[in-house]
Order: sequence, then C-alpha cells, then structure tokens
Amino acid sequence: MISQRLRVTALLAVTAAALTGCATVSGATRPGEIDVRTLDVGKYPTQPLDLRYVYRPRMSIARELATQRLADHVVTGADIDPALTFGTGAVSIINTDGATQILAKATEPVLVANKMMFGLSVGHSDKQLDETRKTPAGSTFTTVTVLQFPDAAAAAKAATELDDADFGVAADVNERVTLPGHADAHSHWRPGVASLGSTIAHGSYVVNTYLGVRDPDLSALTVLADKVFDAQLPLLDSLPPLTPEGILRLPYDADGMLRRTLAPGVSFQPDFREQAVAEPRGFLHRVSDQAFWRQLVADSGTDRFSTSGADYDGPSMLFRTREAQAAKQLADAILGHGYSGKVDAPAGVPDAKCGETTNTSTVINRIRRYRCVVSYRQYTAVVDSDQVADAHQRAAAQYALLANSTW
Repeated sequence: MISQRLRVTALLAVTAAALTGCATVSGATRPGEIDVRTLDVGKYPTQPLDLRYVYRPRMSIARELATQRLADHVVTGADIDPALTFGTGAVSIINTDGATQILAKATEPVLVANKMMFGLSVGHSDKQLDETRKTPAGSTFTTVTVLQFPDAAAAAKAATELDDADFGVAADVNERVTLPGHADAHSHWRPGVASLGSTIAHGSYVVNTYLGVRDPDLSALTVLADKVFDAQLPLLDSLPPLTPEGILRLPYDADGMLRRTLAPGVSFQPDFREQAVAEPRGFLHRVSDQAFWRQLVADSGTDRFSTSGADYDGPSMLFRTREAQAAKQLADAILGHGYSGKVDAPAGVPDAKCGETTNTSTVINRIRRYRCVVSYRQYTAVVDSDQVADAHQRAAAQYALLANSTW
C-alpha cells in the first residue's frame, strides 16, 4: 500500500588549591583547575569551534539547521503512547529526494509542485529493532513525517495530493478511511493489512503518519493515528514556520554547545547526524532506548544536547545539565548503561571515567568498544573509540576544550 517507509530506523572536576594571605580573611577557599596544557590530547583540538570555523549560511546547509529546530517539536514515542518506548531512527529531509526515501516515490511531483521546504521523519515502536534493522513482526509502530511548505494553502493542497498519490500506488486494493478524531485528515488502508497511512495539514505544515499494529484491526489503527495527531499538532503551534530568508538567518550554535563539543574532524558544517544541537525531545529522536534516556534527561535537568563528528570517526556528545552534581550523576549513569566493563581512566583528567562495552549489538548505531565520560561544571561529555589510548586522548581533549570555553 504505502511504499518506501522509514525503518531507520550521547570533561573536569578540579584540584584542591587555595591561596591565603597573612591577614585574616573570612569566607571559603575555592578550588583551582589543572593546567590543561599538561594533558595528553594527541591530535585533538582544544580550542572552541568558533575559533577554528566560521559558519557562512547557504540554503543547502541552512536547511539542516531548520530540521534541527523542527526536531525539538516532533513527537517521541511516549508522546504518542507509553508503550512506544523505542526509537527506530530519525531522518532529516532537506529536499524532495530525501522526502521520497520516506514517502512513496509517486509523491515527488506533489512535493515539487507545492514547493516543499524541509522536514523530519522519526520512527517509534513497542519493540526494539532486530538485527536486520527492521521492526519485529507483530510490533506496534509509527513513522511520523513533518514537512513545511511556504504557506497554509500550499500545505493543505499538498496534504490532499500526497494521500491521493500514495493511494494510487495500489488503488485497486486501497480503501479510504475517516479518522474519528480528525475528520480533515486524508487516510487509507489496505483491508487485511495491519497498517494505515494518514496525512493532515496544520498551518504551513503537513504531518504524515504511517503506522501499524499487531492485527489488521481498523479501529485500533484509527485510534493510533488520532493519538499521533493529538500529540503532534499542538507541538507545531509553538513553532512559527520559516520563510526562505528565515532559514538563512537561523543562528548557528546559539547556546554555545558546539563550541564546547570535541570535533574530531577538520571539516565543519551543520548536519543533523554529525554536527547538531537539540533540546531534550530532539535528542531523544537519536536514541533507541527512549524510556531510559528520557528518565536520565529529566533526572539531570538536561536542557541542551550537542553532537559533533561522523559515525565512522566516532562522534562526541555533550549534555548541559542543571548543575555540577547532576552532571556527575549523569556521567555515571551513561557509563553504566552498556559500558560497565572496567577500564582505567585517562591520566590527569579530573573525575573522568571510562568503560568497555558489554553490548555487541549494532542494531541502531555502530557501537565502539570504549567510552569515556567527563564532567565539567554543569556539562557532561561522552567520547567513544575502539582504542583505549585514543579514548583517553579524546577525553583529555574534551576536558581541555571545556576548560577553554568558559567565556
């Protein structure tokens, strides 16, 4: 019925030193920090990103910033249904070719004609992806794709035409469906198949969902589709749509997260997977075990996340928590989640800790053998590597970078 769907499917404490004079002085002493120039950082940079790179906006990469902004307003699984505890991936959409990797290829003329601007597609399931990167048989799953168009008229037209194009892929077996809670949505299914597609316009946005349940029960499918729209549409009310000029004016690293994140490579530009900043909801799209990470984010008061580096090179992650103690607790929890194997900490890096993975699965992302966590003030950073010496150098460089980024 519906073709080509998303199956796609995260530094430091200080040494004690105090200066006292001859006179009596009231108050507490303050700790001093280590000289980061003494750390073994290998080849890795220790200066903030903005001293090494100047972002010059152009539309092709500015759309990546637009998708990062959008991600903070797209539903996670738990927003839809508490049973949807696993993320199955997130894909940024910056052109129509990208959109048709998620939607049916037949929808491309509609996207072009209505001037689709950008979008994001995210997946959720009640079961974790199997080793083939697919949702196991009998899973309840949702794929939610949010696209922005130039205005409400274009979005409304696109919503109707997108469903028509998808319906036409198998018009002889598809049937139209009306959702009880969203009669203005355009929906269809193939009787006897436990999935449904539905598309709705909301201002300048179009929300498309492709979802499935264990059995071909139309009532269960329409209830789930209504849940998707009930959760997603209000999130878009707090996200003013962008004009093309507005896309180009989006701030790069407004919260100073990327400047503090170790960037292993030498090439920089906004990229949803490899150089991005997110709020908690946007971060959760990047992880599989959303229930675990949602609790950690809440417990630590994390309000910003950033990542820098390609998957093949080992990305770095940075979390901004509510205060220093929360950052240390978050670091311990992250390391304990799949990296509890004993590994020495890097020499001279205060409060840094490392571990070896106990998980050999490669379902969601490539899992590297070693992980080090570093806490610095209210920040917690995570670096990974397949070589322990390299992980130590990354951790040392990340600590030095944080210390060099306090202004």
